Amino acid sequence: MSSKKHQKRFVRKRVKFQDELKSAGAVFPVQRFDDYWEKNKNEMGRITLSACKEALRTDKFFVNGKTAFGRVQKQELYKGNIEKFCRQLSEDLHPSALFETFPGISHAIYIHMLEADDTALAGFVGKNREKVASKLILKHIRLSRKIWDLVTYVKANLTEEIILRELEKNPRYKYLTKRLLQAVKAKKLLYENIQTSTPDDLTTLFPLARKMERKFVMHIGPTNSGKTHQAMEELKKAPNGIYLAPLRLLAYEQYERMNSDGVPCSMITGEERILMPGSFHQASTIEMLDINEEWEMAVIDEAQMVADEQRGGSWTTAILGIRAKMIHLCASPDAEETLKKMIESCGDKYEVTYHERMTPLVMDKNAENFSFPDDVRDGDALIVFTRRDVHSVAAELQDKGTKCSIIYGALPYDVRHREAGKFASGETKVVVATDAIGMGMNLPIRRVVFLQTAKYDGKDDRMLTSSEVKQIAGRAGRYGIYDTGYVTSYYDYEIIKRLLFAKTVPLDKAMVNIPEEFLEKDGRISTILEMWNKIPASDFYDKGDIDEKIQIAKALEGIADNRALIRKFIRIPANPDNRETFSIYMDYYRDLEEKRKPNLKATMDDYCAENIGEGDNEALQLLEISSAVYDFLYSFTRLFGEEEQLQGILNGKRKISEKIFTILDKQNLSLKSCIYCGKKLKWSYRYTMCQECYRKKHGHRNYKQLK
Repeated sequence: MSSKKHQKRFVRKRVKFQDELKSAGAVFPVQRFDDYWEKNKNEMGRITLSACKEALRTDKFFVNGKTAFGRVQKQELYKGNIEKFCRQLSEDLHPSALFETFPGISHAIYIHMLEADDTALAGFVGKNREKVASKLILKHIRLSRKIWDLVTYVKANLTEEIILRELEKNPRYKYLTKRLLQAVKAKKLLYENIQTSTPDDLTTLFPLARKMERKFVMHIGPTNSGKTHQAMEELKKAPNGIYLAPLRLLAYEQYERMNSDGVPCSMITGEERILMPGSFHQASTIEMLDINEEWEMAVIDEAQMVADEQRGGSWTTAILGIRAKMIHLCASPDAEETLKKMIESCGDKYEVTYHERMTPLVMDKNAENFSFPDDVRDGDALIVFTRRDVHSVAAELQDKGTKCSIIYGALPYDVRHREAGKFASGETKVVVATDAIGMGMNLPIRRVVFLQTAKYDGKDDRMLTSSEVKQIAGRAGRYGIYDTGYVTSYYDYEIIKRLLFAKTVPLDKAMVNIPEEFLEKDGRISTILEMWNKIPASDFYDKGDIDEKIQIAKALEGIADNRALIRKFIRIPANPDNRETFSIYMDYYRDLEEKRKPNLKATMDDYCAENIGEGDNEALQLLEISSAVYDFLYSFTRLFGEEEQLQGILNGKRKISEKIFTILDKQNLSLKSCIYCGKKLKWSYRYTMCQECYRKKHGHRNYKQLK
């Protein structure tokens, strides 16, 4: 009985509160409040900040954490999560978290409004209970987005150090903060050290190049305009020189071409090293450049990549730091002004050679409503953006009797080279590829067909940019084979047309890498990388995206903070998102840290080609993983192993590639199918089960719920 009375009393109180809210809301002076807020915005921020600090000194705090069973639940601050708490407040604060963490803010705002110099506002607040007035005020500042004024003010003034200093005064957390405060002070000193070590003039980071007289020849033009060809002809005449490419495949193409033209050339990439007897020329990927070596001539291909957030710093290092008397830069028109600024900042001379497309590029009006696979023709390059979609599209074509090559990033580069060769020789009639095809690959493509117009960039699905469309579409109309290059699209024909012929927007940034010597400073490698990221870049330079490298450094530090070893180990390419290869990467670091010799042979045996049957499910994917593992083993052995082990790794890689050749030569890729009934699905179908199976399962579930 008492329970029912309690429930009724609670209902009455709630109804009364709702009535009060309704009547107070009807007379809430919105315009007066907005005017007052604009005049006293900073004061409201100070009041909020003061309430936050007061709470940090007295209250109990919680953060979301996972239990041993993976469930998310609130956990009070302790040694393991206090850093996360500080980071959330100082960097990742958002409105809901602000009032959830510091509920006392509403009381502080209420008290301030009681004493406001606006009599109408003060009168309104004074006539209503605090609970009612506070609720209305908070609701209004949320709906009007004024709450972001408070969040911005608090984030700007509540640094990690301030949070820890206030928590130090809280009896509950006094001892938790001591170690962290020392770490924050060390970070602060490290940041100041890096800041003072970073010169305003970034060209001074390359003193050996500054002592040389260098001249640049800029080859500016769209794709298929002969930029790289002309630069390479000059390189062949030089007594020695280096070609720097964005992809292993392009380095390999130029290595083959130089040797076939009678110019001995070696190839050095992160995954392979082929030294030709008597060679004075070298073809490499851009990351392999040694700025201590001196050359007569260098060719830096696809120089517009200076603006790429992930890899652009390597092009910037090459342009500012390469020791060559003559440097040929091949770039698209949007990079011209930025490249000129970079060269001028070095005090070097330059000349510009402009290149025009050798064949016109037009939209294929006859294929405005392109239908797949019915409208596919010989000489088409079909563009999608994931490995899965490449396989699905190619499988549908093969099912219709159309022979096709496939090209995407996860394939070993010699497989990509061979697939490109099959298309070039006419053995296959169509090529299905990702945007990897746009990076300098010269193929006899008559028409580029965008089967997709959006791609996942590592963070979000987004529409293609104008420069991406131009780069990929520009592969159509190979000079000497076709008179015209054609472009069309499966979706968004008009959008692709607009992007293809849009006015070129100049690049305004060049990315910079952290100087190697900065990693020698006293501090964790991940912390040094984070501090470098926070320092604003000067002039037209910007910091590249090194979040992945920070993630890798933290993972290695989680095993052991061996700074000398980590500095060396993070030079090995790694992908934290690939669980299988990254676990091997971590295991090998652990072995070295614990003074054990990694069992190279056991890893090679586990991932050798012989373990994978040609008819196995996902055989191609397994072979691609094996190839990636062998790439890691090669890079690891170059740094930490013995020279004689390299040939065995290369032999293993060759066998993997040969098995991939055999599978692809059969032209029998598997069509996408329903995981339940096996029904064949179109490549563009986004789900793993067919409609019928979905309805059966979904309908059965709904039926059970109705019962």
